[in-house]
Amino acid sequence: MNGRGLLLLAALAAGLCAPRAAAAASRTETSFQSVVVAPGDTLWSISHKYLKDPSRWDEILKYNRLPSADPTVALPGMVLKVPVRLIKSSLRAAYLVYMVNRVLYRRKDTADWRSSKGGMQLYQGDFLRTLDDSRARVKFLNKELLNLEPNSMAVIKPVDSDADVVLRRGSVFAGRAVVITAAARVTPRTRDTRYSASVEPDLTTKVEVYKGQAAVDAQGSRVVVPAGMQTLVPRGLAPQVPRPLDNPASLEARAQEFDSARAVGGGAAPHPTAESGPAVPEADASSVRGDLASLRVGVPIMGYHIQAARDRAFTKIVFDRHYDSDERFSPSDARLPKGAYWWRVALIDLLGAEDPYSAPRYYTLGVAPPRLRAADLSAQIAVYAPAEGTVTCDGHVRVVGMVRDDRLTVTVAGNPARADADGNFVSTVHLAMGLNEIEIVVADGRGDSTRLVRRVTRR
Repeated sequence: MNGRGLLLLAALAAGLCAPRAAAAASRTETSFQSVVVAPGDTLWSISHKYLKDPSRWDEILKYNRLPSADPTVALPGMVLKVPVRLIKSSLRAAYLVYMVNRVLYRRKDTADWRSSKGGMQLYQGDFLRTLDDSRARVKFLNKELLNLEPNSMAVIKPVDSDADVVLRRGSVFAGRAVVITAAARVTPRTRDTRYSASVEPDLTTKVEVYKGQAAVDAQGSRVVVPAGMQTLVPRGLAPQVPRPLDNPASLEARAQEFDSARAVGGGAAPHPTAESGPAVPEADASSVRGDLASLRVGVPIMGYHIQAARDRAFTKIVFDRHYDSDERFSPSDARLPKGAYWWRVALIDLLGAEDPYSAPRYYTLGVAPPRLRAADLSAQIAVYAPAEGTVTCDGHVRVVGMVRDDRLTVTVAGNPARADADGNFVSTVHLAMGLNEIEIVVADGRGDSTRLVRRVTRR
């Protein structure tokens, strides 16, 4: 009897014909790889293709409901969960868990670049490439993340290396992932390490550490870069002595985004208006003034109450202050460490009664806020007058509104509208007889904009 027959008899003797009981067995694995069943695939063929030891095909039964425990029976189209520890190292995968715009990939030993898809598997030796306006996030099978930033190219889990990535060009932001470049090897030294590695046009490697420590090796020399420091490694030379970061605010913003994504498993972090969960900061804390302005339009008040907290539920309040109606809030009032915080505002009426707090919003303090996405611009502007569908006999109308972010510009009917320190703007528009469509455009100066229209009829 051949080896396959012996295996089949052993399976039957062990009572593996009860797939439902096997599928209900205790699942102790923490890492799985998805294997797509192609037409004609059997447990036997899949085991020979994917497993280091094909004779362990029966372990796949523990984690999947199959129509038969016979390894020679063709399986229906499905996706199998296979423990990573069983899979050949050459086929172990990472996943592309998040991408912005077009991201390209190239399989090992092939020449063709193809468009990536979110959630796709990346195998040992695959290339991943971002363009000028794109970015990607990879999740390795040990659940560690790595951000591939714009205009970058990397090799995922390179063959014959214990590194997670070979960075050919561009920049990555990582936690515990090991990164190799043409000039250096970067190894995190603490579990909480957060760092950036980038390849300059002359192939110099730059390593910036936000948190923890990273060891940088090159030409037989090593330097340990602590938090708040950076080093350069020219190709063919030893690492330079660490020095303070050139741009700590930028690195902090990248670290906050990385940790927000990590908290939700690697994908896009929920928008700050989501009901729960981590968030990506919307803008700078100076936008709180815009929130306040939008709340008090047409409302006489005695004062207002501002709070900031580490969490959306405000169980850890770090700033709590009342202001008179004529006092102006400034983010510097908070005297908080640089970072991102949740903020909320409550108005106090003329009788001294405090209204309910506004919905919490997530803003940075002392850190360059991330670029606003085009889809978010509409949330940064409010137009109070005129109301949509207004009918008037006047020859002009005043457009009154407010922008919450001082990086934005506003045009009304094609003319720039100047906003004051709190983001309020007023613009007078002359009306023709009949229907007038007044266009209000808010733009971020980088090519992204959004358009609102107010229709006003002059009789």
